[in-house]
Amino acid sequence: MNQEFTTTTGLNRFFAKVYGIFGVGLAISALAAYLCSTVFVNQFLATVNQMTFILFWVFEIVLVLVIGRQAFKNPALTLAGFIVYSLLNGVTLSVTLLVYDFGTVTSAFAASSLTFITMAVFGIFTKRDLSGIARALYSFLIGALVVILVNIFMQSSAVDYFISFVLVIIFSGLTAYDNQRIREAYFSYQMENDFGIATFMALQLYLDFINLFLAFVRIFGRDQ
Repeated sequence: MNQEFTTTTGLNRFFAKVYGIFGVGLAISALAAYLCSTVFVNQFLATVNQMTFILFWVFEIVLVLVIGRQAFKNPALTLAGFIVYSLLNGVTLSVTLLVYDFGTVTSAFAASSLTFITMAVFGIFTKRDLSGIARALYSFLIGALVVILVNIFMQSSAVDYFISFVLVIIFSGLTAYDNQRIREAYFSYQMENDFGIATFMALQLYLDFINLFLAFVRIFGRDQ
């Protein structure tokens, strides 16, 4: 009985740690996006161009890889990488605030929050192993990315609209899976670099939420 209570308490603390780091990342991104699109908007528009965003995206990909590799070795570096990633992503997200109106952004945020919470609860409490579904979703994600790249040249609004719905489905499923993975990570690596692992799992949740948000923005702001 005591062992079960200790395990449950430890798991709850681990979830709290993951979601605490996740919340910090979202707050950093939101603040950076707000500042770049309001207070520093003139400086932002004067200094940022297409090449800058390409460099940002490349650096963000590198950061994700570093976080994944260092999660078990260097928790401090993992957390620092996550904070920098959240900051850079906030800067790139500021374009969303500049392009779409306030109603579209708030509607997308509400929809992504509701979807994320619903799928997170499902992932935490379901007894079904979601790893098989996740593998299929990752395959669909690769296909969606290929279509998105092709559509850069096609410029089809219908394709973009359709892919946005596909991405909502994909990242809804991955949200459930990643929440299930938090439990698995706790039992697999209990007491072993648990802060680094918590940061890595927070990154997964962050990516799920941001991609849900961006997909809903494109759906609600189709005419913009």
